[in-house]
Amino acid sequence: MKIKFIKIIVLLTICILLIFLFRSCQHKENIIHDDPYINLYLSGEKRVIKLKLEDYIIGTVAAEMPASFEIEALKAQAVCARTYALRKIIDSHKYPMGADLADDINTCQAYISPEEFARRHPQQRDIIKKISKAIHETQGEIMVYKNQPIDALYHSTCGGCTESAANVWSTDISYLQSVKCEYCNQSRYYSTVQVFSTSDIGTITNSGKLPVDIKITATTPSGRAKKIMVNSEDLSGEQFRRILQLPSSWLNLQCADDKLIINSRGYGHGVGMCQYGANGMAQKGKKYRQILNYYYQDIQIKKLDY
Repeated sequence: MKIKFIKIIVLLTICILLIFLFRSCQHKENIIHDDPYINLYLSGEKRVIKLKLEDYIIGTVAAEMPASFEIEALKAQAVCARTYALRKIIDSHKYPMGADLADDINTCQAYISPEEFARRHPQQRDIIKKISKAIHETQGEIMVYKNQPIDALYHSTCGGCTESAANVWSTDISYLQSVKCEYCNQSRYYSTVQVFSTSDIGTITNSGKLPVDIKITATTPSGRAKKIMVNSEDLSGEQFRRILQLPSSWLNLQCADDKLIINSRGYGHGVGMCQYGANGMAQKGKKYRQILNYYYQDIQIKKLDY
Protein backbone atom coordinates (compact mmCIF):
# COMPACT_ATOMS: atom_id res chain seq x y z
CA MET A 1 0.00 0.00 0.00
CA LYS A 2 2.85 2.36 0.82
CA ILE A 3 4.42 1.89 -2.66
CA LYS A 4 1.05 2.50 -4.34
CA PHE A 5 0.54 5.67 -2.26
CA ILE A 6 4.00 6.97 -3.18
CA LYS A 7 3.31 6.25 -6.87
CA ILE A 8 0.07 8.23 -6.70
CA ILE A 9 1.93 11.18 -5.15
CA VAL A 10 4.61 11.00 -7.87
CA LEU A 11 2.02 10.91 -10.65
CA LEU A 12 0.18 13.89 -9.16
CA THR A 13 3.46 15.79 -8.92
CA ILE A 14 4.27 15.09 -12.58
CA CYS A 15 0.78 16.15 -13.67
CA ILE A 16 1.10 19.42 -11.72
CA LEU A 17 4.47 20.07 -13.38
CA LEU A 18 3.00 19.48 -16.82
CA ILE A 19 0.14 21.86 -16.08
CA PHE A 20 2.65 24.57 -15.21
CA LEU A 21 4.64 23.72 -18.32
CA PHE A 22 1.81 24.20 -20.78
CA ARG A 23 0.01 27.14 -19.18
CA SER A 24 0.57 30.19 -21.37
CA CYS A 25 1.07 32.40 -18.34
CA GLN A 26 3.37 30.07 -16.49
CA HIS A 27 6.28 32.52 -16.40
CA LYS A 28 4.36 35.42 -14.83
CA GLU A 29 5.38 34.26 -11.38
CA ASN A 30 8.60 32.75 -10.16
CA ILE A 31 7.24 29.37 -9.06
CA ILE A 32 9.84 26.91 -7.78
CA HIS A 33 9.16 23.20 -7.34
CA ASP A 34 11.32 20.50 -5.89
CA ASP A 35 12.87 17.96 -8.23
CA PRO A 36 10.24 15.15 -8.16
CA TYR A 37 11.11 11.68 -6.95
CA ILE A 38 10.57 8.47 -8.89
CA ASN A 39 10.50 4.81 -7.85
CA LEU A 40 12.87 2.71 -9.94
CA TYR A 41 12.74 -1.07 -10.14
CA LEU A 42 16.21 -2.67 -10.26
CA SER A 43 15.65 -5.89 -12.20
CA GLY A 44 18.95 -7.50 -11.17
CA GLU A 45 18.31 -6.95 -7.46
CA LYS A 46 14.52 -7.29 -7.65
CA ARG A 47 13.93 -4.24 -5.48
CA VAL A 48 12.70 -0.66 -5.79
CA ILE A 49 14.73 2.43 -4.97
CA LYS A 50 13.54 6.01 -4.64
CA LEU A 51 15.59 8.80 -6.21
CA LYS A 52 15.20 12.26 -7.68
CA LEU A 53 14.26 12.44 -11.33
CA GLU A 54 17.41 14.33 -12.33
CA ASP A 55 19.62 11.84 -10.45
CA TYR A 56 17.86 9.07 -12.34
CA ILE A 57 18.64 10.84 -15.63
CA ILE A 58 22.34 10.98 -14.70
CA GLY A 59 22.35 7.20 -14.19
CA THR A 60 20.39 6.59 -17.38
CA VAL A 61 22.68 8.70 -19.58
CA ALA A 62 25.72 6.99 -18.01
CA ALA A 63 24.24 3.59 -18.87
CA GLU A 64 22.82 4.40 -22.31
CA MET A 65 25.53 6.50 -24.00
CA PRO A 66 29.36 6.29 -23.95
CA ALA A 67 30.62 8.98 -21.59
CA SER A 68 33.43 9.68 -24.06
CA PHE A 69 30.88 11.27 -26.41
CA GLU A 70 30.79 15.02 -26.95
CA ILE A 71 28.99 17.07 -24.32
CA GLU A 72 26.33 18.20 -26.80
CA ALA A 73 25.52 14.57 -27.63
CA LEU A 74 25.24 13.82 -23.91
CA LYS A 75 22.88 16.78 -23.53
CA ALA A 76 20.72 15.45 -26.38
CA GLN A 77 20.65 12.05 -24.67
CA ALA A 78 19.67 13.67 -21.37
CA VAL A 79 16.64 15.35 -22.96
CA CYS A 80 15.70 12.06 -24.66
CA ALA A 81 15.99 10.08 -21.43
CA ARG A 82 13.98 12.62 -19.42
CA THR A 83 11.24 12.81 -22.06
CA TYR A 84 11.10 9.03 -22.40
CA ALA A 85 10.79 8.60 -18.63
CA LEU A 86 8.00 11.15 -18.27
CA ARG A 87 6.10 9.58 -21.14
CA LYS A 88 6.29 6.18 -19.41
CA ILE A 89 5.07 7.65 -16.12
CA ILE A 90 2.18 9.53 -17.72
CA ASP A 91 1.18 6.41 -19.66
CA SER A 92 1.17 4.50 -16.33
CA HIS A 93 3.30 1.71 -17.73
CA LYS A 94 3.19 -1.29 -15.39
CA TYR A 95 6.47 -2.25 -13.72
CA PRO A 96 7.17 -4.79 -10.94
CA MET A 97 6.42 -3.81 -7.35
CA GLY A 98 4.43 -0.79 -8.49
CA ALA A 99 7.52 1.12 -9.63
CA ASP A 100 7.30 4.12 -11.95
CA LEU A 101 10.24 3.00 -14.11
CA ALA A 102 12.66 0.09 -14.45
CA ASP A 103 16.27 -0.48 -15.48
CA ASP A 104 15.25 -3.25 -17.91
CA ILE A 105 16.11 -2.13 -21.46
CA ASN A 106 13.41 -4.39 -22.89
CA THR A 107 10.67 -2.34 -21.24
CA CYS A 108 12.33 0.92 -20.27
CA GLN A 109 15.85 2.45 -20.13
CA ALA A 110 19.11 1.24 -18.66
CA TYR A 111 20.35 2.74 -15.40
CA ILE A 112 23.60 2.62 -13.44
CA SER A 113 24.26 4.36 -10.13
CA PRO A 114 27.26 6.74 -9.94
CA GLU A 115 28.81 4.41 -7.36
CA GLU A 116 28.51 1.38 -9.64
CA PHE A 117 29.79 3.43 -12.58
CA ALA A 118 32.88 4.41 -10.57
CA ARG A 119 33.44 0.78 -9.54
CA ARG A 120 33.29 -0.42 -13.15
CA HIS A 121 35.41 2.46 -14.46
CA PRO A 122 37.98 3.18 -11.73
CA GLN A 123 40.17 5.14 -14.16
CA GLN A 124 37.27 7.38 -15.21
CA ARG A 125 35.94 8.68 -11.91
CA ASP A 126 35.69 12.25 -13.23
CA ILE A 127 33.60 11.16 -16.23
CA ILE A 128 30.43 11.15 -14.12
CA LYS A 129 31.01 14.89 -13.57
CA LYS A 130 30.87 15.41 -17.33
CA ILE A 131 27.57 13.52 -17.50
CA SER A 132 26.21 15.47 -14.53
CA LYS A 133 27.12 18.71 -16.32
CA ALA A 134 25.10 17.63 -19.37
CA ILE A 135 22.09 16.87 -17.18
CA HIS A 136 22.43 20.11 -15.19
CA GLU A 137 22.64 22.26 -18.33
CA THR A 138 19.43 20.69 -19.69
CA GLN A 139 17.62 20.38 -16.36
CA GLY A 140 13.89 19.89 -16.75
CA GLU A 141 13.95 20.02 -20.56
CA ILE A 142 11.70 17.64 -22.48
CA MET A 143 10.49 17.30 -26.08
CA VAL A 144 6.80 17.78 -26.79
CA TYR A 145 4.55 17.36 -29.81
CA LYS A 146 1.08 18.91 -29.69
CA ASN A 147 1.65 19.75 -26.03
CA GLN A 148 2.44 16.15 -25.04
CA PRO A 149 5.80 14.57 -24.19
CA ILE A 150 6.91 12.52 -27.16
CA ASP A 151 7.87 8.86 -27.20
CA ALA A 152 11.57 9.74 -27.38
CA LEU A 153 12.91 6.54 -28.92
CA TYR A 154 16.60 6.24 -29.69
CA HIS A 155 19.12 3.61 -30.77
CA SER A 156 22.86 3.11 -31.05
CA THR A 157 23.61 3.33 -34.78
CA CYS A 158 21.29 3.80 -37.75
CA GLY A 159 23.84 2.85 -40.43
CA GLY A 160 23.15 5.83 -42.67
CA CYS A 161 19.38 6.36 -42.42
CA THR A 162 16.94 6.19 -39.50
CA GLU A 163 13.65 4.32 -39.82
CA SER A 164 10.08 5.49 -39.39
CA ALA A 165 7.92 4.06 -36.61
CA ALA A 166 5.35 3.05 -39.23
CA ASN A 167 7.80 0.70 -40.93
CA VAL A 168 8.84 -0.99 -37.67
CA TRP A 169 5.63 -1.16 -35.63
CA SER A 170 2.96 -0.27 -38.26
CA THR A 171 2.06 2.88 -36.30
CA ASP A 172 2.65 6.18 -38.04
CA ILE A 173 3.99 8.78 -35.62
CA SER A 174 4.51 12.26 -37.08
CA TYR A 175 7.73 13.02 -35.20
CA LEU A 176 9.31 9.59 -35.79
CA GLN A 177 10.05 9.65 -39.51
CA SER A 178 13.02 8.37 -41.50
CA VAL A 179 15.91 10.82 -42.00
CA LYS A 180 19.27 10.50 -43.72
CA CYS A 181 22.21 10.31 -41.32
CA GLU A 182 25.77 10.97 -42.45
CA TYR A 183 27.22 11.11 -38.95
CA CYS A 184 27.38 7.59 -37.46
CA ASN A 185 30.06 5.96 -39.64
CA GLN A 186 32.52 6.01 -36.72
CA SER A 187 30.44 3.38 -34.93
CA ARG A 188 31.84 -0.16 -34.92
CA TYR A 189 28.27 -1.27 -35.58
CA TYR A 190 27.96 0.76 -38.78
CA SER A 191 28.59 -2.41 -40.79
CA THR A 192 28.89 -5.97 -39.45
CA VAL A 193 29.05 -9.51 -40.85
CA GLN A 194 27.71 -12.70 -39.22
CA VAL A 195 27.81 -16.28 -40.49
CA PHE A 196 25.14 -18.89 -39.67
CA SER A 197 24.79 -22.53 -40.62
CA THR A 198 21.60 -23.68 -42.32
CA SER A 199 20.76 -25.66 -39.19
CA ASP A 200 20.92 -22.41 -37.19
CA ILE A 201 18.38 -20.87 -39.55
CA GLY A 202 16.25 -24.01 -39.53
CA THR A 203 15.60 -23.57 -35.82
CA ILE A 204 13.68 -20.32 -36.41
CA THR A 205 10.95 -22.04 -38.44
CA ASN A 206 8.07 -23.90 -36.88
CA SER A 207 8.81 -26.99 -38.97
CA GLY A 208 12.59 -26.91 -38.58
CA LYS A 209 12.73 -28.06 -42.19
CA LEU A 210 16.13 -28.35 -43.88
CA PRO A 211 17.52 -27.25 -46.24
CA VAL A 212 16.42 -23.69 -45.65
CA ASP A 213 15.03 -21.50 -48.41
CA ILE A 214 15.34 -17.91 -47.22
CA LYS A 215 14.82 -14.58 -48.94
CA ILE A 216 13.85 -10.97 -48.27
CA THR A 217 10.44 -10.39 -49.84
CA ALA A 218 9.84 -6.75 -48.93
CA THR A 219 11.97 -3.80 -47.82
CA THR A 220 11.21 -0.39 -46.32
CA PRO A 221 12.07 2.83 -48.20
CA SER A 222 15.22 3.15 -46.06
CA GLY A 223 16.39 -0.30 -47.19
CA ARG A 224 15.64 -2.40 -44.12
CA ALA A 225 14.04 -5.82 -44.43
CA LYS A 226 10.30 -5.56 -43.85
CA LYS A 227 9.33 -9.15 -44.69
CA ILE A 228 11.52 -12.26 -44.81
CA MET A 229 10.35 -15.68 -45.96
CA VAL A 230 12.01 -18.69 -44.32
CA ASN A 231 10.82 -21.74 -46.24
CA SER A 232 7.07 -21.02 -46.39
CA GLU A 233 6.93 -18.95 -43.20
CA ASP A 234 6.69 -15.15 -43.31
CA LEU A 235 8.50 -13.15 -40.64
CA SER A 236 8.79 -9.41 -40.17
CA GLY A 237 12.26 -7.92 -40.35
CA GLU A 238 12.12 -7.15 -36.62
CA GLN A 239 11.06 -10.71 -35.77
CA PHE A 240 13.92 -12.11 -37.82
CA ARG A 241 16.36 -9.70 -36.15
CA ARG A 242 15.25 -10.65 -32.64
CA ILE A 243 15.26 -14.40 -33.27
CA LEU A 244 18.81 -14.44 -34.62
CA GLN A 245 19.91 -11.57 -32.34
CA LEU A 246 21.08 -9.53 -35.30
CA PRO A 247 22.26 -5.97 -34.75
CA SER A 248 19.75 -4.55 -37.25
CA SER A 249 17.01 -5.41 -39.73
CA TRP A 250 18.93 -3.49 -42.40
CA LEU A 251 20.62 -6.50 -43.93
CA ASN A 252 21.34 -8.54 -47.00
CA LEU A 253 21.67 -12.32 -47.30
CA GLN A 254 24.22 -14.48 -49.09
CA CYS A 255 24.14 -18.28 -49.19
CA ALA A 256 27.41 -20.15 -49.72
CA ASP A 257 28.51 -23.74 -48.84
CA ASP A 258 25.54 -24.47 -46.58
CA LYS A 259 26.14 -21.22 -44.72
CA LEU A 260 24.16 -18.02 -44.56
CA ILE A 261 26.19 -14.81 -44.50
CA ILE A 262 24.29 -11.80 -43.14
CA ASN A 263 25.70 -8.33 -43.71
CA SER A 264 24.04 -5.81 -41.39
CA ARG A 265 24.08 -2.03 -41.16
CA GLY A 266 23.52 -0.24 -37.88
CA TYR A 267 22.53 -1.42 -34.41
CA GLY A 268 19.02 -1.27 -32.97
CA HIS A 269 15.54 -0.63 -34.32
CA GLY A 270 16.69 2.51 -36.12
CA VAL A 271 13.82 4.73 -34.92
CA GLY A 272 14.39 8.18 -33.43
CA MET A 273 17.78 9.55 -32.45
CA CYS A 274 20.88 7.75 -33.66
CA GLN A 275 23.30 8.03 -30.72
CA TYR A 276 26.49 7.72 -32.76
CA GLY A 277 24.92 10.12 -35.25
CA ALA A 278 24.29 12.58 -32.42
CA ASN A 279 27.95 12.38 -31.46
CA GLY A 280 29.00 12.84 -35.08
CA MET A 281 26.82 15.94 -35.33
CA ALA A 282 28.28 17.29 -32.08
CA GLN A 283 31.79 16.77 -33.45
CA LYS A 284 30.79 18.96 -36.39
CA GLY A 285 29.73 21.75 -34.06
CA LYS A 286 25.99 21.09 -33.81
CA LYS A 287 24.27 21.93 -30.50
CA TYR A 288 21.99 19.51 -28.71
CA ARG A 289 18.80 21.29 -29.77
CA GLN A 290 19.88 21.10 -33.41
CA ILE A 291 20.56 17.38 -32.95
CA LEU A 292 17.14 16.73 -31.43
CA ASN A 293 15.30 18.74 -34.06
CA TYR A 294 17.09 16.78 -36.77
CA TYR A 295 16.07 13.33 -35.56
CA TYR A 296 12.58 14.25 -34.26
CA GLN A 297 10.28 16.19 -36.59
CA ASP A 298 8.17 19.23 -35.60
CA ILE A 299 8.89 18.93 -31.90
CA GLN A 300 9.34 21.69 -29.33
CA ILE A 301 11.70 21.67 -26.38
CA LYS A 302 10.00 22.84 -23.19
CA LYS A 303 11.30 23.21 -19.67
CA LEU A 304 9.49 21.79 -16.65
CA ASP A 305 9.41 24.33 -13.84
CA TYR A 306 11.17 22.68 -10.91
